[in-house]
Amino acid sequence: LETRNIAFFSTMCLEGTAMGLVINTGDRTIIGRIASLASGVENEKTPIAIEIEHFVDIIAGLAIFFGATFFVVAMVIGYPFLRAMVFFMAIVVAYVPEGLLATVTVRLRAAGV
Repeated sequence: LETRNIAFFSTMCLEGTAMGLVINTGDRTIIGRIASLASGVENEKTPIAIEIEHFVDIIAGLAIFFGATFFVVAMVIGYPFLRAMVFFMAIVVAYVPEGLLATVTVRLRAAGV
């Protein structure tokens, strides 16, 4: 970038004539390398995202465990399959905390993150 005798693509000349020699094209140019560096940033998970994902995994595991337990108990007691399945689905859906998003948002706001 510091040399005086290199012109980039679409460089304007004020006067005179010139002959050019192509050195590199595409991603191998200076502009191409800058563009690939700018777009190559990887999204790493933040510690709070890792903790929330871990919490959601635990809640989902517990919901499925308790739902399956009550499904088996309902089948052993003699409930019809469809009613036992409704128990399973109701427990799994009820176990998901509805206020999770609001709680995380309020806590992050209070913490100043």
